Amino acid sequence: MMSNTTTNSEAVTAGIQAILDPRSIAFIGASDDVVKWGGVLLHLLQKFKYEGAIYPINPKASSIQGLPAYRSVRDIGRPIDLAVITIGVDGVEQAMRECAACGVRAAMVVTSQFAEAGPEGAAKQQRVLEVARKAGIAMIGPNCMGVLNAHQNLALLNSTALLDSFTSIPTGRIGVVSQSGAVVGAMIARAGHVGAGFSSCVSLGNQADLEICDFFDYLVDDPKTGVICLYMESANSVDRLFSIAQRARRAGKPVLITKAGRTPQGARAVASHTASLAGTYETFAARCRAAGVLLQTDALQMLLTAQALLAFPLPPAQGVALFSGSGGAGALGSDALGDYGLVPAELGAGTRAALGEFFSESNLPLPYDMGAAVVGPGKGRADLLSASIEPIFADPAVGSCIYIMTPQSSMSDIARLFTELGRRHGKPAFVVNSASGITENMRLALIELGAPFFPSLHEAMLTVRDLLWLREAEQRSADAADAAPASQADLPAALHDFLRQQPAGMLSEDDAKKMLALAGLDVAAGVLAPDARSAVQLAQDMGYPVVLKIVADGVTHKSDMGGVALNLADADAVRAAFERIERAAAELPDARFLGCLVQPMIKGEVELMIGSVYDDAFGPFLMLGAGGTLVELLKDTQLLPAPASAADIERALRSLRCFPLLDGYRGRQPADIERLVAISQRVSELATALGPRLPELDINPLAISGNRAVVLDARARWIAD
Repeated sequence: MMSNTTTNSEAVTAGIQAILDPRSIAFIGASDDVVKWGGVLLHLLQKFKYEGAIYPINPKASSIQGLPAYRSVRDIGRPIDLAVITIGVDGVEQAMRECAACGVRAAMVVTSQFAEAGPEGAAKQQRVLEVARKAGIAMIGPNCMGVLNAHQNLALLNSTALLDSFTSIPTGRIGVVSQSGAVVGAMIARAGHVGAGFSSCVSLGNQADLEICDFFDYLVDDPKTGVICLYMESANSVDRLFSIAQRARRAGKPVLITKAGRTPQGARAVASHTASLAGTYETFAARCRAAGVLLQTDALQMLLTAQALLAFPLPPAQGVALFSGSGGAGALGSDALGDYGLVPAELGAGTRAALGEFFSESNLPLPYDMGAAVVGPGKGRADLLSASIEPIFADPAVGSCIYIMTPQSSMSDIARLFTELGRRHGKPAFVVNSASGITENMRLALIELGAPFFPSLHEAMLTVRDLLWLREAEQRSADAADAAPASQADLPAALHDFLRQQPAGMLSEDDAKKMLALAGLDVAAGVLAPDARSAVQLAQDMGYPVVLKIVADGVTHKSDMGGVALNLADADAVRAAFERIERAAAELPDARFLGCLVQPMIKGEVELMIGSVYDDAFGPFLMLGAGGTLVELLKDTQLLPAPASAADIERALRSLRCFPLLDGYRGRQPADIERLVAISQRVSELATALGPRLPELDINPLAISGNRAVVLDARARWIAD
């Protein structure tokens, strides 16, 4: 039934429909004991008044929780959409066989001790899966904490302490699919407090059959879902995941992902700066950016952002307007803006004139301070409060508004007014609790309006940042529609011929440069000198100053072991440097010294790193960053899926912290950005064309002086055919 090559997509959709919107449910392992899975799930269904038919299955009871009980699914004699299986692991296969015999459409296997428990459990899981697939039964789980469909009062998600404390299911338009039951439970627990509501929530378990992409795909077409949130640790098909994300974008449904594994334990041996900086999480993040998917690090923050997207449009401008009942709270909020990469809005002259009726000249700039008002807010009149706030909402420089609610009168009325003004002017308007436990009525007022309640300024500012990112992603998408597609140009035949002759492993600097030269890049040529005398002769032929670089098997990072000598101005300097490098190589147990590469000394105004990496899960990537020996320390990089378009490359270059150095900082000659884009795009094409045969490529540095950009050093790892 799962989304494999033989799966019928309509059958998958029908199976998920039977899980999330069943007309009848059989509980295999139903119990009166609400501590047990078969008890709590049955209890929750009845508590929230699920309207479909419920059939408890337990051969030892005639009735369970007030419902007639059956010995077996076979005894029901009516169509069953969903079987919920909560019995011991050794009975699940037989239960699935009985479901197959009765034409059950879908099964949710709650039982654990399957593949997550080891090889024996994995074998049991496979047998259960084979029975289900042969019968055409869609299966979620095993080891699954359950599902929730708020619009159908379907609460099949186990957490007695959680849902039993609710009087109703938090209902809304957020669809959640999670590879962790605990994470989705925490999101549901928080939803009621912050005003978020769900269409459906799915805890996947072991994903033996239906997996994250199946439910993701379903939610894109679900009319009850407006925003999709995924908590994930892995995906069976990354290409499918991002294909669905593009479909969601076309459907106008934002996609938010929280992914575990940002800092995986264990080191991976890498030979280039690019590979050391482009881990699996970073490459996944780059794919998300390219697809317009908002990647987050906190599932609970993801919930607030999702509800904000449902409550308000995206900000029409970058500027943030802060409002507060006190000057101190506003000042602290203004200080915090920069911590989140946000900028305060600069009010226009017309806005300041309109505010002059309410504030003295010194209080006209933001943040808005209610306590500083001469009339209006200080008098407690709602009409004057509105009059003093609305000009700020109307200002075109203002994209988002945040009210820091310190203890004051009429907090609920202020929150309502603030939210309504935001909607009237098409701008997010977030109310933040800065009054501790006395804001309950305000919180309920916001929830009634469908607006999120922000427990802290931190969460509100993160959400503004998220919305601005999504706004930029929408603009990138619009620009991409008008721009030329990323190039996938063929590589020269001479380059292919050269690479066919290379053995697998790290290419020497000389060979890496030859590869790049054949690809069309400007490369600083060097000649190998096997001894000091040859090095001096080559230097004299080239003209001083020169550079010496070690060439030795087993040595990759030349600078780290003293294998690079720069700006050598005469024969004595070349001779001494060669001998010093040779001695340093002799102290390395795994190095086989072959000589030194002699090349002209070229000094750039700026040094960049351009590289590529191939990720087995996510494909080829282009990396751009500040170059030199401090690459890993500075981590001033941008990662793009390859092939990358010229527009995306230029945007990435301009996003680097070092970009001002390329743009003529302090009298420097501005770099030829168009040329840098062309070089980067050629590396992108190389990475795309060679794919996994070129796992790592590192150009560092690319020396840049005005309109010239020269490869001074390069390394690459090659996997021969």
